[in-house]
Amino acid sequence: MRRFVAMLTASSIMLGVIGCANDVRLSEREPGAALRDELRTRLTSTQLSGFTADALDRVLLTSLAEDDPLSAVERLRELAEDEPDANWRLAASELLLDAAIEASPQDATLYLACAHEAQRLLERAIDGDLGLLDSRSAFAASLYRRAVARAVDLSDQLWLTGAGSTETLTGRGGAFELSLVPPARGMRYPAGLFDRLTPTDGIEVAGMRHHFRVRAFGAPVTAVREQAAAEPPRTEPLIPPEGIMAPATVTMRFGEPHANGSIPTAIDLWNTDRVRAVEYRGSMLRLSVDVTAPIATLFARARLVGEGQTGMFDARDRENRIGIYLHEPYDPTKIPVVLVHGLRSSPATWRDMLNDLRSDPVLRERYQFWMFLYPSGLPIPRSASFLRDSLGNARHTLDPYRESRAMDRMVLVGHSMGGLLIKAQLQDSGDVLWDSLHPEPFGDVPMPQDVREHLGTVFFYNADPRIARAIFIATPHGGSSIASSWLGRLGDSLVRLSDDLNAVDRWFDTERDRLPRDNAYQLWQGVPSSIDDLRADSPHLLAYANLPIRDAVPYHTIAGNRNGDGSDGIVTLQSALIDGAASELVIDAGHNAHEHPLAIREVRRILLEHEARAD
Repeated sequence: MRRFVAMLTASSIMLGVIGCANDVRLSEREPGAALRDELRTRLTSTQLSGFTADALDRVLLTSLAEDDPLSAVERLRELAEDEPDANWRLAASELLLDAAIEASPQDATLYLACAHEAQRLLERAIDGDLGLLDSRSAFAASLYRRAVARAVDLSDQLWLTGAGSTETLTGRGGAFELSLVPPARGMRYPAGLFDRLTPTDGIEVAGMRHHFRVRAFGAPVTAVREQAAAEPPRTEPLIPPEGIMAPATVTMRFGEPHANGSIPTAIDLWNTDRVRAVEYRGSMLRLSVDVTAPIATLFARARLVGEGQTGMFDARDRENRIGIYLHEPYDPTKIPVVLVHGLRSSPATWRDMLNDLRSDPVLRERYQFWMFLYPSGLPIPRSASFLRDSLGNARHTLDPYRESRAMDRMVLVGHSMGGLLIKAQLQDSGDVLWDSLHPEPFGDVPMPQDVREHLGTVFFYNADPRIARAIFIATPHGGSSIASSWLGRLGDSLVRLSDDLNAVDRWFDTERDRLPRDNAYQLWQGVPSSIDDLRADSPHLLAYANLPIRDAVPYHTIAGNRNGDGSDGIVTLQSALIDGAASELVIDAGHNAHEHPLAIREVRRILLEHEARAD
């Protein structure tokens, strides 16, 4: 035995002396660590991937790649012509990305060349029936997405400005002639609609609960049509001064070079509300999309959170912004959902619901979400009349010939006091609302003409036949005790009304001298603020409670029951829940129930039901 061991030892020494290769060993490794190494590429770090490092080593190009990466790229391209299924083209694409990142100044053509090589690899995977699920094609899709995004960002985007516009880029990566593909059946956006595309791959969003994005084929962007910041400034109806921001995805298709060597590059600007996957060389490729970044961009620009505070206390300062606003291009085939905020609030209160609902591809395809902005300190009847006028103006502006069937399937969603505003759109006022203000018939009461026109608009109206469904969330149908508390009285004392209401208030003073006092009518309590109107004994609120909702309109209630105490802290269940609702959901939430995931899921359920019935 000892002799055998000695002979084995001697043999081992002898083999070592004559240069035998090292032993091959296997060892177990934690899977997460292996995956992290696999994902460490030029996309995520300062080093190249294992794919590229191995490819360079196999043909002794590592040093050349460090000294002259574009020469190494040319050698890899030559190898790829003879061995199309090897990793040569993938390595070339990553080397081009590395060169583009390191270039100073930045050169868009290097990113375009990177995307071109990645596209050719994806085409090989499709045409050669090699599949799209292996790690190489996934890596190529990631290189393509990053390179397209950076090329878009670095170009002047002249190809975006008008039909037939092109932009030629020349640099170290070659020459590329960029042009936008014309729209087709709403799947692609047309030239001239947007002023700028901002890639979203590198954007992080703060202040919103979720960030919904899919990384697949193409570069997700926020497509922006400016208003106040445009040159010259635009004031297009129903669009906020901050502009509209829509999610879109950019893909590029590289053709055969022209005689002058430039590569024609066809750019598709996909409307991801309409299309989720595109056909490419006989295969369907899922498009990248970022739903959240455009919404966050709008609210970051608008800074509407503070707007809600000032709009409550000084209506005069916000009257010029009253109205319905679109945050995306109008689509006549989509059902409008109008979101109405409550007291001391603004459209920013809907950001999480809007984001979550638009993350659903079915809702994104079938619905468009509009927001109503108003100074919430005004009397509820006045704010309700503004909403009524804004809905009519939206229809007249967007669908003047009443050709859109979707416009007649409108859904209103109101939070808190906003629910009272939308309820007023579902009721025929008759004389009931006026009778809460004054003991005599409207036509018999003497008043200045401007006051008569104002009160006639506010107190006499019919239900809006375009509204097909309503959702009330934490709505104080029976009032709120907060309005009668010291806090409510303090808030009421700070509210400053608009000029037209000051004229009404002066007429109130004259009219009270003419009639015997009766505190059952609002006339003797003066022009109310919205806080006054939220008292349980408010004449206006009692009038709304006595007006029936139009029979043909289903409505739904969502209410908060914080810690099971029968209230959301502001509105009791008894006040929030009303008879006749098509559905009723009570959740463990405070007054901001519209931000609760269960409430958002319920709104989603209702909209899907509404869409199915619309079909």
